[in-house]
Amino acid sequence: MDMVGILLLGAVAALGAASLTGTSINLGGLGNYLDRLPTSLNFLILLATTAAIFLILKSILSLILTRRIFQFIANRQALLSSSMAKKLFDLPLAQLQTRTSQEVAVALTTGVNAITILTLGQSVIVFAEISLVLILFLTLTFVNITVAIFTVVFFGFIGIILQIFLGKRAQRLGVAQTEVEIQSFTLLQQLMKLYRELAVSRNRPVFIERFQKLRWHAASIQADTYILNQVGKYVFEIGLVIGGGLLVALMSATTTPTAAVATIVIFLAASSRIFPALLRIQNSLAIIRNAQGISNSTLNLISELNADYSKGPLEWQISTSEHSPTSKVDTRYEGFVPNLRISQLSLSYSNAATPVLKSESLDLQPGRSLAIVGPSGSGKSSLVDAILGILPPTGGSVLISGLPPRQSIECWPGAISYVPQTSEILPVSVRENVALGVSPEQIDDSRVANALLRSNLQEFSTLGVAGMGTVLGEGGNQLSGGQRQRLGLARALYSEPQFLILDEATSALDAETEWEITQTLERLRGTLTLIVVAHRLATIREMDQVIYLNGGQILARGTFDEVRQQEPSFDRQAKLMGL
Repeated sequence: MDMVGILLLGAVAALGAASLTGTSINLGGLGNYLDRLPTSLNFLILLATTAAIFLILKSILSLILTRRIFQFIANRQALLSSSMAKKLFDLPLAQLQTRTSQEVAVALTTGVNAITILTLGQSVIVFAEISLVLILFLTLTFVNITVAIFTVVFFGFIGIILQIFLGKRAQRLGVAQTEVEIQSFTLLQQLMKLYRELAVSRNRPVFIERFQKLRWHAASIQADTYILNQVGKYVFEIGLVIGGGLLVALMSATTTPTAAVATIVIFLAASSRIFPALLRIQNSLAIIRNAQGISNSTLNLISELNADYSKGPLEWQISTSEHSPTSKVDTRYEGFVPNLRISQLSLSYSNAATPVLKSESLDLQPGRSLAIVGPSGSGKSSLVDAILGILPPTGGSVLISGLPPRQSIECWPGAISYVPQTSEILPVSVRENVALGVSPEQIDDSRVANALLRSNLQEFSTLGVAGMGTVLGEGGNQLSGGQRQRLGLARALYSEPQFLILDEATSALDAETEWEITQTLERLRGTLTLIVVAHRLATIREMDQVIYLNGGQILARGTFDEVRQQEPSFDRQAKLMGL
């Protein structure tokens, strides 16, 4: 459509010049056709109007098609981010923790955007504009091959020079932008987490000054990136003026006035399309080079995920069933047997010189309770991570209901629940925090209320904004430490599990609340299989079995009193606590 519009404008100029001068039209291959056409004013207006319609329609259709293309690529961006997130969070915890949360956030958002919209999207623009330039080159060749060669060489030379000088600079700016954004996110998280310590020590200005320097640096990078994208525009504008002047001089010396006028009109019409096309090509190439620097972390992550993940490369499609929320939990858990069997378990971290767990075996029958005790660093949390399937064992096996933990969790979602040392509270309502991951409209309020009551959080167990509808701030900052931990326990009890693990979940509780939680655990004993990791020994005195862990080995096992007799250090600890 551009080609037709430009040729029609050239025809208008040639016919008008021929009518005024009375000379024949000498315009390359186009002249043979134009000599047969009328030169009346009405006909020229018709040709000019037709040319305008073609050029306007081309722009409108290009805009529509470009929007469709970018919408398609944007959808693939969402699918790629989701697929990466699924595979990333399917990895064992040790592999996941090799990256900071800021690196993961940038890789799954900004980096994926750089790969799709900023690289694939801009590549589409480059392909389309190069196609346009080639078609217009053929158009100019049909009219005057000298003008065609002059146009391509002149503007091509400008484009190549710009790419050589600006491309590498754009890539360096992309790398610098990614680094400064990650550092800024990290510093903001530190400021939030260290608020109290910094407020008391009066050292907050140090962090603010660091953040200010990072934002100054980010502002400088953004300004340089913007200027870099504008340089081509001004260079091409200057080139158009110089090129037009050179062409006027060339055509005046080598051809008739009629042909010169028509050729110059065609050149200017073609340049009015070539100039923006070349500008878009240059800008798109600069954006692509800039995106290369931003997307490096994402491309590396994709390579690692495809290498580590057993189910094959990243998919563009994600099944709805895999990612739909667990709206309705079947609390009957048919076929699930809440037992635990550990055989010759050993566990090592890749960067550790010694294993954290050394060839241990353990059996826990359905409905029985187990307490895991030991000094800090003894391997208690590592053992829990192995039981949950978060850390794969380097030797031996862990089976729950006859299956590895992750398979058991997939087969009977909700049958196994876990309460961490510190429960993460989301800035949503109490009911949404308790029914974590369930769509708000599908939450069973009766089960929420029951879980809150069993966790001694009756102040939130009623319906309405004063109860379950209470919206909690980020991190549950308006709750006490005990309330946060009890809310974590309520979250674990929402699915009415048959196998419950508490990892030092009473460490933040006051004595009275600890006693109440102990009573809750007593009521739970016998109704489900219970594992409790504890420093506070008062909560585990009545457990069916206690194991004392130190140095990654079980040094004593039996009832609470039997372990006291076997392990002097445990006995001393119990005496210090008045037990």
